[in-house]
Amino acid sequence: MPDIHDIISGSPFGRFMGIETRIDEQGVLAILPARDNLIGNTSIPALHGGAIAAFLEITCLLQLAHETGSTAPARTIDFSVEYLRPGRPEATYARAKIRLMGRRVATVHAEAWQRDEAKPVCLVQCHFRLPGSRG
Repeated sequence: MPDIHDIISGSPFGRFMGIETRIDEQGVLAILPARDNLIGNTSIPALHGGAIAAFLEITCLLQLAHETGSTAPARTIDFSVEYLRPGRPEATYARAKIRLMGRRVATVHAEAWQRDEAKPVCLVQCHFRLPGSRG
């Protein structure tokens, strides 16, 4: 099983974002701590949409690594983001679920929330080319 913490600590962007992780019976729980440098709109204030989307993409990649047991990076094919409400400057949580995994491509869905998991702030659906596949 890959060490998810090593994946984050080995990523300059993961370190910049300050992403923390926990593994439980549901898989990877990713945590984005509140930080001033992630604020995009200071008048609301709200997290930058790109920070939330990047956090969710990383969450998807971490879940793939956890389930496949591989630290070889998957490559993003496409990425669809749905912003549902502003992300406030507080801790944000995310989980990803692999919807379909073939030999070459995986479809992964992730949700981010803050205080209430039933009220997500953002959803993503990603397709990844799996490591070792050609084309």
